[in-house]
Parts: sequence; C-alpha cells; structure tokens
Amino acid sequence: MGKPAARVTDMHVCPKKTGKIPHVGGPIVTGSPDVLIGGLPAARAGDTVACVGPPDKIASGSSGVLINGKPAARLGDSTAHGGKIVGGCSTVLIGDGGGGKALSQGAIDFMHAQKAQMRAEVEAATRKAA
Repeated sequence: MGKPAARVTDMHVCPKKTGKIPHVGGPIVTGSPDVLIGGLPAARAGDTVACVGPPDKIASGSSGVLINGKPAARLGDSTAHGGKIVGGCSTVLIGDGGGGKALSQGAIDFMHAQKAQMRAEVEAATRKAA
C-alpha cells in the first residue's frame, strides 16, 4: 500500500539535539519546481526541511517513483538528522513497487503457442468463409 505524498509545508519531527536544545523539526521548505501534489510542490529526497539546529534534508523516498529524477518523499520517510516526515497528502499515495515481476520463459512460450493457435484458427475461419 502506498503512503501519503509529502509536499512543501508538510511537517517532519527531528530527534536530534544541539547541546541541550532539541531540534524539534519543522516544515519541508523546498520541493519540485514543476510537480504539484494537492496544489503544493512535491517533496523529494534531498529537499530541505526546516529544523531548529543545522539544516536538515529528506534522506529517503520511494524506490519506485521519481520526481525530477529524485525519489518521491512520503509520510514516514526519514531525514538526515534521523527524523521522520509526519505529514502528507492523503489523496495521493506513493508506493515502492515497480511494474511487477518478469514472466518466466515457460509463461512466454505458452503465450507464443496460444498466439500461434489463435492465428491458425482465424486463418482457417477466413478460408472457410471465402
């Protein structure tokens, strides 16, 4: 099942501290210049997230969906400081899967045999009708 797509303004939490000061987290502040999700720029791995401490970035995203050549960020994906994205667009779900598994050679051979049989039956029916 997919996860809600992350966008600029969606929040993240950050467990890191600088001395005794917790970073807390904050919104995603950069995203795709030309892909909008729910009217907001789509977030991707490498985009910046606001944090009380030093700058933070989205560290992970979907292995199966790329936006501008970068993995699409989603609810639950991690940041460089060890945090997580905690907001996203619930109407756009992004998964990790690809196009599915390749067919086995046996399945391919079976399909070719079925195609040849159908072609022969069509040719026979065409000759009979003529």
